[in-house]
Order: sequence, then C-alpha cells, then structure tokens
Amino acid sequence: AHPFYLIFLLISSNHGAYLLAAEAIKQKWEGIRSQQIKFLLIGFFIYYFAAADFLVNYGIEFYPLGVLAILSCLVVSCYSIAKYRLVDITIVVTKAGLILTVYMLVLGIPFYVGFKYNYWQHSTWLMLVLATSGPYVYMFFQKKAEDKLLQEQRSYQATLRKASLGMGRVKDLKRLLSLIVHVVTRTVKIEHCAIYLYHQESNQYILKASKGLPKGHDVQSILASNSPLVTYLKSNNEVIDHEEIRQKAKEFSDTKLSSIEAIMRRLSGALIIPSFIEDRLLAVIVLGKRKSGKHYSHDDMVVFSILANQSALAIENAQFYEDMKKTHKQLFEAEKMATIGTMADGLSHQINNRLHAMGFIAGDAIDTLKIKEGKFKSKEAKELSDEMKNALLKIEDNVKRGGEIVGGLLKYTRKGKEGYEAIIFDKLLTASIEMVGLKVKLSEFDIIKNYNGKLPKINGNFTQLQEVFFNLIDNAYDAMCQRKVELKEDGYRGQLSISVQPVGRNIEIIVQDNGIGVKEKDKTKLFTPFFTTKHSKMKKGTGLGLYVIRQLIERNHNGQVEFSGKYKEGATTRIVLPVV
Repeated sequence: AHPFYLIFLLISSNHGAYLLAAEAIKQKWEGIRSQQIKFLLIGFFIYYFAAADFLVNYGIEFYPLGVLAILSCLVVSCYSIAKYRLVDITIVVTKAGLILTVYMLVLGIPFYVGFKYNYWQHSTWLMLVLATSGPYVYMFFQKKAEDKLLQEQRSYQATLRKASLGMGRVKDLKRLLSLIVHVVTRTVKIEHCAIYLYHQESNQYILKASKGLPKGHDVQSILASNSPLVTYLKSNNEVIDHEEIRQKAKEFSDTKLSSIEAIMRRLSGALIIPSFIEDRLLAVIVLGKRKSGKHYSHDDMVVFSILANQSALAIENAQFYEDMKKTHKQLFEAEKMATIGTMADGLSHQINNRLHAMGFIAGDAIDTLKIKEGKFKSKEAKELSDEMKNALLKIEDNVKRGGEIVGGLLKYTRKGKEGYEAIIFDKLLTASIEMVGLKVKLSEFDIIKNYNGKLPKINGNFTQLQEVFFNLIDNAYDAMCQRKVELKEDGYRGQLSISVQPVGRNIEIIVQDNGIGVKEKDKTKLFTPFFTTKHSKMKKGTGLGLYVIRQLIERNHNGQVEFSGKYKEGATTRIVLPVV
C-alpha cells in the first residue's frame, strides 16, 4: 500500500501546488493575495521534506527531517498570517478550538466508557455514532461561531448592498454623493470618506463630497488625471490597499508605487476604490481607517467594488438629469433672449424717440438762455443762467450717450448670419471693445493692438467670438482694477495688449494684461465652472467667464485656449482659431 500512497500523495500535492501557482500568475504576482500564495508555496515545498521520512521504509537511509520541515512550515504560515493577513487569526483559533473540543468529546467519551465500565463493545458502537455525528456538530457550532464573530462585518456589508441598489432613485447629484459618504462612514464605522468626481472640462477629479475629515485637515481638493494614483486605477481597475502598496513599494523599491503611496498618505486613504462606467473612471472613492483598528477584508473589498459600480451608474444617471435640467434652462434663456431680440427694434425706436425729444428740449432751452442772457442784469441771475446751461449741456451729453448704448444693445441682441462666415479680426475686436465700453470706462486703461491689416479671415460665428473677446477684455479690466486697489502702486496704469499672427491654417491671438494675475494654486481651477479669483471688495465674479470661453472656442470652433500668468504681474491668454 505504501507505493500507492506515495503516488497518490505526489499527484494530489503537485496538483495543489499547480492551482496555487496558476492563481498567482492570474494575479500577475502582484498584491497581497499573491504574497499570500507565495508563502503558501514556500511552506508547501518545505513540507515536502516531511514526506522524505517514507524513504526509510524502502531501505533508503535518510535523516528524518520531517519534524523540522513541519516546524519550518508552521513558521512560514505564522509569518504570512502576521504580515499579509493570510487568514483571520481570530476565526482560525476559534475553528481550531471547536475541532479540538468536538473530537475530544467524540474520542474521549467512548474511551471513558470503555475504561470506566469495561464496556468496549458498547464503547466501539458509541465511538462510531459520535464519529458520524461529529462533523455535523462541528459544522453547527462553526456556523454559530462565525455568525457571532462576523456579525458586524456581515451587517454592514448587507446594508451597503441595499444602499447600492437604492442609489439609482436619487436624481440630485449633490444629495447622492452626500448620501454615499454618509452611509459608508456610518455603516462601516470608518474615520472619513471622500469622493472625487471626474470633471470633463478641466480633465481632473474634483472633491465633491466628504465626511469625517478632521478640522484643520489640509484637504486635497483635486486629483490630476495624469497622477500616478489615477493612472494605476485606470490600468488595474481594482481596489487599492494602502498597506499593500506601502509594502510592495518597500520590497520592490518601485518609485511609481512610492508615488502612489505618498498620494494615499496625503489623502489619509486606507482604501482607494475606483468607480468605473465601462472603461471610463468616473469617480475615485477614498476610505479612511476603520475606527475599530481592524483591516479591511477581501470580502469588504468585493462589497466596496459592487458599491462603486452601482455608484457609478447612479452618478451618471444624476449627471444626465442635471445636464437635462441645464439644457432646459439654456433653452428657456435662449428663448427669452430671442424674445428680447425681437422686441429690441420696437423698444429701441420708442426709447430713441424719448431721448431725441429730451435732446431737443434741452437744446431749445439752451438756445433760449443764450438769447435772453443779455437781459439778465443781476449777478445772481447770470450765475443761475450759467448753472442751468451747464445742467442742460449735461442732459444733452447723457442723451447722446444713451442713444449709443441703445444702438450697441440693439447690435448685440440682433442675430447675426446663421452658421459660420469669414470674419475680419479687426472688425470683431472693435465690436467687442464697443460692447465692453457699454459696461466700463475704456479711458481707464490702454488697449494696444499688435497686428496689421493683412491677416487671414477667421472661420467662425461672429456673435459667439464677440462674446469671447468681450469676456477676455472684461476679465482683464477687473484684474487691472483689482491690482490697482490691492497693491496701490504709484504710477500704475492698466494695459491690455492684443497680438495676432497667422500660424499655418490657423490664426494665433495673444491677449496679455498687466493685472493682478493668478496665484499658482488657482491655475488648474481657472476653467472650472463657478470658480472665480475675483475676491476684491469691488466685485465677486460668477466663475463662468473662462468656462464659457473654452466652450465656445474648443467645442464650437475646434480651436484651442491656453492660460498662463503670474501673481502680481499679469496674465496671458492664447487662442488659436481656424482660418478660411
């Protein structure tokens, strides 16, 4: 029987080693699971020496190393349990205690009966009955013990599964993200949770919801799309454990993993969960440490992955709902502006009639005063006449100014030619400056044009491009006013330079001002909707100017927009547009 037993042992053990190695190869020999398998294989090959003791039975002299091999295997297993959390040690000890207790009773009771009463025949039958029922008894108590030990874990896993199924009903994006961080933080009992959502226009992941971050914590509000962490998530599509990354970075001296570990440390993230829609990384969920101090288990990571996938579907649904609301709002605003544009002709005619009447009345009154001013004898009458003439002259001047404003508004609200046309840049810039002149005093700063009249014509929509340059000049004016107020420099005067030159099949436009500029930390946020740097006492912006510029240039005109600048020195915007 020995040869058969030896062959069976070799086949079964080699098959087990093959399954372990196959799983490690599937994991690409990376991650804690692969490290666990590696130590199991090491322990397995050490344990092989235990089988060498059988060689003595075939006449082969061999030093009995079996005991040493078994001890070495136990040492390796204990090391993997301690360092790589091979198993939950509490569960292992409990199971071992149950096995020991059950089989002590199974074997102990029959032997006790046999020795005590000398009923060996009855003892044998009793042993047979108890041995048959032993596994069922063990399984019963094992289930009870596991239910007790894993009660908390299974409870919050079930809650998370229910929450993931109900998220799709929440349509408000802000409420949805707040709900996710609240449920995860409270249910799993972790220190904090944060969600970074992808923002297409800025090509970044922006912090949109968080809970549990300590006061005074330096929150990282943006994750760049090309950061090592995001790149790793996109390529691996798996949950990242901070402790695992730290160990791998240390063992393999991997600089990329070290960079990822540093980012996770800054985020205070014990676990990073990617949230994908197909192959698109929609959100990054950061989980802090568990308050109990326990590590996240493999089952936890599976549940979190399910939660992340369900969250991605719910987030995409909420984003679609928000986009639909914005579209309806834009359509309503467009319809309202179209109505105003239709009414503009009639309104401007009525307003101009009143302005002309006021102008004529003021002019007639001035002429009357001039004719009769010789009849005023007293000094007081002459002074009163002069004051009235000055007042009437101001009325005339304001009437003229009002007429220019009405004409400019009429020009802006009227629809241009549909589609795209060949646009002369100088005419476009002049029209934009005229529009700015309706809002600010152009005399407060200098506009320098650095181009000649031999430029190629732009292929674009005149009204949309007029809005682009109106926003650029208006932003530059605000930046120059802010510098004047905040820095209080002697002899400072605002200056806006506009340079244009053809570049291949495009035209390059450089708009440069000497305003307050932009702080280094704010540069990556400039094209983010509702972000503004205008925090002076004079005014606070809406944060939509540069966002609208990028939409109109890049989406509507297939152009490019780049921004650069330095705080307290000024800013430069580079625009590239196609030519006819």
